Amino acid sequence: MLSFARTSFGGQTAHLPKSKSSGYKHFVSISSGLPCFLAIRRQSPGYSSVHTASFSSQHNQLSTDRSGTVMAERELIDKDKLILRGLQFHGFHGVKQEEKTLGQKFVVDVDAWMDLSAAGETDSISDTVSYTDIYRIAKDVVEGPSRNLLEAVAHRIASATLLKFPQISAVRVKVGKPHVAVQGIVDYLGVEILRYRKDVGGDRQELH
Repeated sequence: MLSFARTSFGGQTAHLPKSKSSGYKHFVSISSGLPCFLAIRRQSPGYSSVHTASFSSQHNQLSTDRSGTVMAERELIDKDKLILRGLQFHGFHGVKQEEKTLGQKFVVDVDAWMDLSAAGETDSISDTVSYTDIYRIAKDVVEGPSRNLLEAVAHRIASATLLKFPQISAVRVKVGKPHVAVQGIVDYLGVEILRYRKDVGGDRQELH
């Protein structure tokens, strides 16, 4: 929207458009017939204090959320965990119809964080979680109902593991798809997610 600036030259008055976004000089001809140049100063965008406060609040919240996530992940470093690597299953997940009909191989890795000190002391399986139980969860999910996305497959493995074993505090799941339709050589494409116990409160019905 344009407003007008008023200036005078040799006793003559001229009105010319003034743009908030323009920093260039405007050439005008006033009634005396003599040309003049008037410099219009660029004004900074009119952000109100409300907009500024809102943006600042959102930025601070984003920074807090990211910091919390980073700190939570750092807390897992060097902590006890169960490790399952290279689990291979035949599943029918994918967006394309042939993926749902013919199926393909999926490779799964799982890390499950829990305190293993008691099991180390007692040497008793009752003080830990059996690898085979987590393996069965991964197998049931991958070989189970077809999902469109690997994100959904990984999420269900993580959620089912946390729901079944309360002593596990966090789970990292990686799901890879070795056979993908891309123009190039790859080992696999996939996803990796990290879920904490607090993340699975509403997932129990979802998994049935």
